[in-house]
Amino acid sequence: MDDSVKSIRCAYPNVKVIETGENLGFAEGNNVGIREALDSDYILMLNNDTTVAPNLLEDLVSAGESDLQTAVVGPVICYADQSETVWCAGLQIGQGSSFGIPLNYTSSILMYSGRPVGEVPDQPFEVDAVVGCAMFIRTRVLREIGLLDASLFMIHEDFDWSLRARASGYRCMTLPVAGVWHRVSSSMKLQEQRGNPFSVYYWYRNWLIVVRKHFGRKAMLSVIFLYTLRLFPILILGSVLRFEFSLALLSAYFFALTDAVGGRLKLRFLR
Repeated sequence: MDDSVKSIRCAYPNVKVIETGENLGFAEGNNVGIREALDSDYILMLNNDTTVAPNLLEDLVSAGESDLQTAVVGPVICYADQSETVWCAGLQIGQGSSFGIPLNYTSSILMYSGRPVGEVPDQPFEVDAVVGCAMFIRTRVLREIGLLDASLFMIHEDFDWSLRARASGYRCMTLPVAGVWHRVSSSMKLQEQRGNPFSVYYWYRNWLIVVRKHFGRKAMLSVIFLYTLRLFPILILGSVLRFEFSLALLSAYFFALTDAVGGRLKLRFLR
């Protein structure tokens, strides 16, 4: 434990700080705060490693009020250390192939990532999902379809919620305004991020669960086919070549598959 709660209360006495007493994960941790604000019109979920533009809320409210069928709006999020380079401008369902066989629903893609801000469309556009780093959510929709799925613990709960909203007839939109700067390492490659068993397990297990939940068991099994025969061997070989391989990492890939197939939502590799 550190003294962050005490420091926040001293620096911002008008801010309500909620202590949960334990690590509830990203999904339920945000749900705790969301429940406190469900009487409002909108809720902004915002990561604590971000900086925002002064007019961000004004722009998001304007976007929400202009289309009542929009469930969630996200701004263009850029790298903090490369302020004109996009980190994410919405999430998209990826497509891939294995041995020449095209497969749908293979991954969650950060749209326009690594590209200049100027390449993002200059009008609001619909996306498959809005990233949880900065989600401006209409509370009426939260009350209708429910909060984030706490059983996912962390990773892809934003995609799951967005797909639930779309299934209920709502839209998920990206506002073409660079309103958030995220302190992520722009030089860190995705495969390096996946060298941590904790992240590996939740990334793949939860994506497979989301695919099964929204697109069916057959779709999930096709993605498992791709992961098992192509993607995982490549990632494991890469970790070996970087001297990052461990039995814990191998276990993370294995349990991600078996837990997804069995529908087991366990907490594994917790830090």
